[in-house]
Amino acid sequence: MNAVVALCHFCELHGPSILFCTQSFHDSEGPWPIKENNENPLPKKSWYGPPESLQRSNSISGEISGDKAPDTCEGCTSMTGNQKGFISNDHEARVSYISGQHPLHPEVFSMVRHACVRSLSCEVCPGMEGPIFFGDNRRGHVLSHTFFMKDSQARGFQRWFSMIVVMMDKTFLLNSWQFLVKNFQNFIKELQDKAKKVCIMEQSESSQRALRFNRFTRVTTPNNFRRQRGNAKGRSLTELTNDKNIFSILHLWFTWILQAGASRLSERLVEGLPSEDTIIQLEKEETEDGFIRICTNKDTDEIKTKFNNLTMEDDQDSSKDPRIESLRELFNFLGKEKFRSLAHHVLIGNQIIMRGNFPELMKSFILCIKEILPRGCYHPIFDSPQYEDSWKCNFLSLQPDVVIPSHVMGSELYLIVDFRSKEETLNRSGNIPLLNFCCSLFSNAKLPEKIPHVLSEIERIIQDQLLSDSAVLAFLVALKEEWMNKVKVLFAFSRAGQRTQEETNKLLQVLGAQEHDKQLLKFWMTGLSMQYKTHVLSTSIQQGSVQQA
Repeated sequence: MNAVVALCHFCELHGPSILFCTQSFHDSEGPWPIKENNENPLPKKSWYGPPESLQRSNSISGEISGDKAPDTCEGCTSMTGNQKGFISNDHEARVSYISGQHPLHPEVFSMVRHACVRSLSCEVCPGMEGPIFFGDNRRGHVLSHTFFMKDSQARGFQRWFSMIVVMMDKTFLLNSWQFLVKNFQNFIKELQDKAKKVCIMEQSESSQRALRFNRFTRVTTPNNFRRQRGNAKGRSLTELTNDKNIFSILHLWFTWILQAGASRLSERLVEGLPSEDTIIQLEKEETEDGFIRICTNKDTDEIKTKFNNLTMEDDQDSSKDPRIESLRELFNFLGKEKFRSLAHHVLIGNQIIMRGNFPELMKSFILCIKEILPRGCYHPIFDSPQYEDSWKCNFLSLQPDVVIPSHVMGSELYLIVDFRSKEETLNRSGNIPLLNFCCSLFSNAKLPEKIPHVLSEIERIIQDQLLSDSAVLAFLVALKEEWMNKVKVLFAFSRAGQRTQEETNKLLQVLGAQEHDKQLLKFWMTGLSMQYKTHVLSTSIQQGSVQQA
């Protein structure tokens, strides 16, 4: 990430000052030749940046505009003696990360210094502590997180700090807001906890509050106020936290921020507008209050634990309960006639009910056949202990002993799929290969003479052995998007006013749809996104108002 991360401090004597900062330098040798085994032939270096960068003095602040470096105290100094900073190298990416008191380049120092002053004296967020954004294209864009640290010897018993990120790319910085703020808050909490322990220990040994109260009980005049207040210089961060390695820890923190921040976002080639399936998925990710849920660290750990547990369970059960991995494998498992009957019921919106004692097999069955439907038309319930109505789900897997209501058994709007295994082939270990499973389909509806055009295309592409499974899925995505566009036109046409049957038939002819496609179009219309439906309805209302006026 092309940015500078810095810790800044407001010194009571010297004002805002850069305390510690980290920046990255990339290999300066240009393109890297790659061998056939994809290994980088260039040797490892101790420094990947420009050679002259390391030759610059650590007190570069005095070189800015010919100004003399201001006096400093321990409170606004990080590097002491001959120590100039810390360096870490990422040999695989050929990047060096260097930390020190100030940035190595005068122009970068000027930008970071300006951001430091604004973060601690000009830009204030509500509550004084928290993140804030400011900046411009000339001096860079800044994310600043201000905070206090306990100090028993400071005025108000606390000191004022900020962590800042300075970069020129405003969009990248704002897109990294949650990542940066979350990790800054973790770093800040550790610093505050360290300082709080030191402060409590010092207060228990000698109460600074009592000493100051006794000092100021004497008569105070303008002449002796400054003498009574004293001119004590600030204490170093090492002393505040009682951690002599605090700056090496900060170097590791800031280095990780720059490295992880660069790898978490990547550019993607967008070939067009988002598909209807993509919009539906985004709508499903929203909560009831309209916000998209972001996983916290705790949530992520729980998800990983659940995922690992599920993976272990799946591995244990997979030998007894095989799965169907692709739509083509499902076609071969069912045969052409059964597949056509199943796919036809799925495409026109009839409820698919599966019964059996093989929950993983039935789930994989549903996950494969759902690929022929738009995402907005897919509503499953897996391994249910009781029957669920069709308005709740169009895919339902039931335990084998669940009783299906009589009105379902006598209707043409349902398809029942019963799974069973050939017990005579069951071996001693209980393992049953997929070939030893079979299923029967039951429905009161008869397959029409002319099937929807979408189903004809699906059968044609599945039976083409020259195409891989990934190519079949890509074709299905394009086919669904093509027909969802036709559905959109039909939906907008139907909401624009009363239409005659003749006008509707003419529109279907223009769209390339026929009479046997109507059920499919009607069902797929229910899978349109709320965003599109709202847009069409609001547009039709506005047009109606204009016509009335």
